[in-house]
Amino acid sequence: MKKTLFAMITIAALSGCVHKMDIEQGNIITPEMVNKLHTGMTEEQVKNIMGTPMLLNTFDNNRIDYVYTYRPAYDKTTEKNVTLIFRNHRLQNWSALRT
Repeated sequence: MKKTLFAMITIAALSGCVHKMDIEQGNIITPEMVNKLHTGMTEEQVKNIMGTPMLLNTFDNNRIDYVYTYRPAYDKTTEKNVTLIFRNHRLQNWSALRT
């Protein structure tokens, strides 16, 4: 009887021990990567620095969006976005946003 009670208490205590994983999605974006960008770069040069984008804009061939989200197990989600605008297949402008 004591062993059964001890086993039930142990199982009940351990059932509350749940490990939550960190979740990363998208392209990792670092300040060093963004600092390497400059106007006049080709799409290929940008992709060599930033990687292949996870999202493709089917409505505007002159725009590339890089998105990265990170959700620590027990904390708020952070998101980084970099939007690149091209003209004549050359980088014209970009903006970076972090939330």
